[in-house]
Amino acid sequence: MTASIHYLRPYHEARLDDIPLLWTLPEGDPTGIVIHIPDFGQRKEETTGLLELFNRQGLIAVTLDLQRHGARRDGHSLEAEVANDYTRVLWTLLGETILDIPTVATWARRRFGDLPLSLSGFGLGGDVALGAARMVSRVKDVTVVGASPDWTCPLDGFDKMTGAADTRAGVFRQMLEPMTHAADYVGQRIHFLRLRGSDRSAAIDQFKSQILDLSTGEGGEIVTTTLAARDGVDFADPTVWWPHMGAVAA
Repeated sequence: MTASIHYLRPYHEARLDDIPLLWTLPEGDPTGIVIHIPDFGQRKEETTGLLELFNRQGLIAVTLDLQRHGARRDGHSLEAEVANDYTRVLWTLLGETILDIPTVATWARRRFGDLPLSLSGFGLGGDVALGAARMVSRVKDVTVVGASPDWTCPLDGFDKMTGAADTRAGVFRQMLEPMTHAADYVGQRIHFLRLRGSDRSAAIDQFKSQILDLSTGEGGEIVTTTLAARDGVDFADPTVWWPHMGAVAA
């Protein structure tokens, strides 16, 4: 594992092998680490407002560029590719980014110390955080906004599943989709935040039910917070969700 580091204000940046990282630090001694994964179409630099909110809670906040985003862009129109071939393109992007998270978590613990570690994400980043939760050891809690444990539920902004998964995309789903591996989430602390009436709500309820059915006193907690859409409120703004972000924001 290698990291080349340079410092910018008000945040720090590094490149961990091929993973572009950004992090912000609390003013006092840190009490934990949170790895936040951005939404589809979002660059890591666009999350700094949320990272600062984590800092106010005493957390070191780390984020990264999703595959094919930000510093990892490849020059193609990703949104058009996903619209035309959702299952192949998005499932591959999702799987590749999920596999980045254990590497980032290992780096964060080595650099900042073995502090309690949380995962969070918005939209596609929530799908990544949820998928990675079973691959990172000793995750304190997971907080996801607009995420789904079922990869056949399209992201907001995409009306339907298009295309067909190739072998690689299909293997990613088989290996990493939370709904397929619900038993691995027994005992975890997960907070789902969603909009009322969203197409992904039913999948969240089904996933929660599966985990509860499999639980036999291992602890853990699955919480769902549902907000109603309101005129003039931008639900892409993380500050709208911040008061509801459960244990991480407590």
